[in-house]
Amino acid sequence: MLLRSIFTDVSAAFDNVYSGWILWNLFLAFVPLFLSFLLFRRHELTDKRMQVALVLMSAIGVVGLWPRLTRIMQVQMQLMDALESGNRVAELKVLWWLTLILISLAMSVFLFNREKSRRTVLWWLGLVSFIAFLPNAPYVLTDIIHLIKGTSSGVLRVWVVALVFIPIHTVAILIGFEAYVLSILNQAYYLKKKGNERLILPMELFIHGLSAVGIYLGRFVRLNSWDLATDPTSVLIITLNTLTNKRPAAVVLVTFIILTILYWIMKQITLGIKLRIYYSKRGIDALDL
Repeated sequence: MLLRSIFTDVSAAFDNVYSGWILWNLFLAFVPLFLSFLLFRRHELTDKRMQVALVLMSAIGVVGLWPRLTRIMQVQMQLMDALESGNRVAELKVLWWLTLILISLAMSVFLFNREKSRRTVLWWLGLVSFIAFLPNAPYVLTDIIHLIKGTSSGVLRVWVVALVFIPIHTVAILIGFEAYVLSILNQAYYLKKKGNERLILPMELFIHGLSAVGIYLGRFVRLNSWDLATDPTSVLIITLNTLTNKRPAAVVLVTFIILTILYWIMKQITLGIKLRIYYSKRGIDALDL
C-alpha cells in the first residue's frame, strides 16, 4: 500500500506540473553536442558510438516530443488546409522546407561518412546548424521556472518536491549545461589542432554572446532554432529590435555574464575530471602531485 501511495503521488505530480520539457530540452541540448563531435572530433566518434548516440537521442526526443504531438498535428492540419485552398505562402513554405530537408540529408551523409576535417560547403552548413542549436544547451538554465511552478502549484507534497522534482531538475540542468561546455571544448580542441589557439577565448566569448541572445529569443519571444531556417527575416528583425531596446539588451548582457562565469567554472571542473581520468589510466595518483 505504501509503494502504491508513493507511486500515485509521484504520478499525480507529474501529470499536474510536468509537460515533457526535461527530455525535450535535453534532446535539443544534445543536438549541438553531437554536431560538435561530427564537426570537430570526428575521429573519436566511432560507428558504434554514433549508433548508440543516435538511438539514445531519438528515444529522448520522441518521449520529450510526445506531450507536444497534439499541438504539432494541429499546426500541420492548418498547413494542409492552406495548401488545399491554394495559399501561395503555404506552398512556398512547403517548398522551402523540402529544400531544407534535402540540404540536411546531404549534410548528414557528408558529416557521418567523412574521416577528415575537410571544410567544404556542407561542413560550413553543419557549423551554422551547430551555432543555431547551441543556445538550446544553456537554455536549460532558464527552465528553473518549471521547478518554481511545480513547488508553488499547491498540488505537490513536500517530499515529492524535495526527493523527486528538485533532484530531477538539478540533474537535467547540469546535464544540459555540461553539453554546452563540452560542445565549446570540442570547438576549442579543433581550433588548437588547426593552429588557431589564439582564437579560442574570442570564440568562447562570441558564442556566449550569441547564446545569450538565443536564450532571450527562446524564453521571452518564444522563437526556436529552426526559425532561423524557416523564417530568417522575422528572426533578424526581432533580434535587431531586441539588441536596440534597453530592457532586452540588459537581460542579454546579464545572461552573457552568467554564461561566461558558469562556463568558466564548469570548464575547470570538466578539464579537472578529464585530467584525473588521464592520470588514473597511467597509474598516477593525483594526490602525489
